[in-house]
Amino acid sequence: MRRFLSLGVCALIGGGACTFDQQSIAVVPTQVVVHAVLDPGAAQQEVLVERTLSGTVRIADSVRFDALDPVNTGGGVPVAKAQVSITGPDGVLSGAEIVYTDHPVTYGAGRYIIKTNPLGVRIRPGARYTLTVRTPEGAVVTGTTVVPYALPFSQAIGAPLLAFNRDRDTLAVSWSPVPLARSYGVRTESPFGPNYIYTNETHVQFAGDIRNVFASDLQRLFIPGFRQTYTVFAIDTNYFDYYRSRNDPFTGSGIINRLQGGIGLFGASVVIGARTLDVTQQPVDPSLEGDYEVEQAPPMAKPYVDVLRLYVETPGTAFASLSGWYARDRKLTARDGIAGTRDGARIELKFLVNQDSRQRLATFVGTQVADSLVGAYVNPAVTGRVVFRRRAAP
Repeated sequence: MRRFLSLGVCALIGGGACTFDQQSIAVVPTQVVVHAVLDPGAAQQEVLVERTLSGTVRIADSVRFDALDPVNTGGGVPVAKAQVSITGPDGVLSGAEIVYTDHPVTYGAGRYIIKTNPLGVRIRPGARYTLTVRTPEGAVVTGTTVVPYALPFSQAIGAPLLAFNRDRDTLAVSWSPVPLARSYGVRTESPFGPNYIYTNETHVQFAGDIRNVFASDLQRLFIPGFRQTYTVFAIDTNYFDYYRSRNDPFTGSGIINRLQGGIGLFGASVVIGARTLDVTQQPVDPSLEGDYEVEQAPPMAKPYVDVLRLYVETPGTAFASLSGWYARDRKLTARDGIAGTRDGARIELKFLVNQDSRQRLATFVGTQVADSLVGAYVNPAVTGRVVFRRRAAP
């Protein structure tokens, strides 16, 4: 604001000369940032070590996030070759960076893995653990956490899906209190990014038409055609305080920090419940919605989509959002999600990978002709007519 006021004064005085003071701002020394959350149900624990941003190091801010290289692709400055250890009732567990021979030497830097599993050394619920990080420059960061006292939940393979009609159902989730837990979290997966909620209660409710406040365009949380998992977890005080406070991305100031010698988080989280929803909705446009099967496709495109189900997720007169699911083989139960649009007569369907809106197997563009979708895949390597014919209602 002061700069604009000064410019206004210059304009008013016209021919008078204006000069501005210049002041050099020193580069703030960087701090070590550590992020680690113990999980008794995980086969391995991860510790991320990086530095606060100072503006002196160029970071990659236009690359897609890679879970195997989280610091570099997350816009951070990794600290490589640190000594990382966690001490608990079973002794000292050491962490190590993974070397990827088929990637650049900096790939995965700052990500330290500590192997744990139920058959050997494991993270014990209710136990106290101390984290120690020593950087090559000699900085030492330490922290302590107590794991909430609950056996980690593991959803059985082949567990039945929970039918969820977002137009008429409300998702009600409850759980038993967990000793040593400061709070609880509920994470719900969606194609547009996960939704989080934290509570001190032992129950939550979600309306079927709730919006995902973490999605870029505030899309609805529950999308028809998708199989969406919600997870309930108990968290310790460090975790709760860290994520309820605000953080300056350059200096790290503003957060509630319980580490010594650095900033960040060393906390604990225990999964205590999970369920997968099979999301549907009431019919909106029966002339388009329904089950389809491929009737014609180029040989190279045959493995793309075999059968699909389509919903009008958000209706509109000229433009509508579409969603649904598809299977690459109708004989199998595996399926993924569809995100699409109807713009006038044009229909675009994005066949997603792992139900993630950022990844797609193929994109179909066409029109509706009677009971069929007729068009082609938008892919330079695959040309030719594609026809999906709608199945007759049972």
